Amino acid sequence: MEASSPRRKPRPAPAEESETSLESLPSEIHERIVSLLPVRYAVRTSAVSRAWRRIWESAPASPSIGAMTYADDVLARYSHPVRSFFFHLPEESFQCSDDWVPLLAGKGVQTLRLHFSQGRDVEPHYMDVSIFSCRELTFLDLIGCDIPAAPAGLVGFPNLTKLYLHGVGFPDNGVRGLEELIAESPLLQVLWLDKLWFPEDEDVDEQDGHGFEELVIRAPNLRNLRIVSEYDNGWQIEELPCIEKVEISSDNYTTNRDFMRLLTRVARVRELSLKMPKRFSVYHDSDCPSPHLMDFM
Repeated sequence: MEASSPRRKPRPAPAEESETSLESLPSEIHERIVSLLPVRYAVRTSAVSRAWRRIWESAPASPSIGAMTYADDVLARYSHPVRSFFFHLPEESFQCSDDWVPLLAGKGVQTLRLHFSQGRDVEPHYMDVSIFSCRELTFLDLIGCDIPAAPAGLVGFPNLTKLYLHGVGFPDNGVRGLEELIAESPLLQVLWLDKLWFPEDEDVDEQDGHGFEELVIRAPNLRNLRIVSEYDNGWQIEELPCIEKVEISSDNYTTNRDFMRLLTRVARVRELSLKMPKRFSVYHDSDCPSPHLMDFM
């Protein structure tokens, strides 16, 4: 009698595909996965399967939207708030921002960084007035553009704490436009102004400074101030009770610049850096109103 062959243990039945596939996960898990991705990658999940095609549109907000193709279409379809948006635009794409900014305003953008060019080396882009509708902004960073006059009642940004402007112009209302923008942003703590342009500058005598429209900086919560300009644009500083750091760099000061008034206004700072032409003499230590003067040259 032949020995019977040993019995093999039956293999477990393969799990149903639906039990192991991504589609079997609860919708909350789908949204959680997508919400952890930067938007550029969240959009790509639409290629995973038919069930995933539109998840990114309603998933909770991703950290930011950065440089990507078809940003206007993504912004239009994305249904949650967009907290951060950064884009460096080539000259041929400047007009795209006019579509993005109204959408971002409606999505409560808090950090907005639009770099149109490195300064004003090309024709600056005239920003859409909807920039003033971004009422949730806490950080605004603009390079190489012109800012229009603000609509009535929307001059400043009530939540803004940081403002960086480089190569930015104010063609409609000049110095007063910037002055009002700063004054109507009461929470402003960091202000960087780099090579700005005002229409008043065209009529200035660069030797004696006559013709400059005085710009007064009023910002009661300001802690960090940086001004870089080729010419002294007639700016003045009001009392800044919270100021901690000041950096001022100008290659050409006007002959009527009151440096004693300037230094008195920033006497409380912890760090003070002034770049001055060699033709100006330096205060002796006993004459300098700021005991924290670090760099004066």
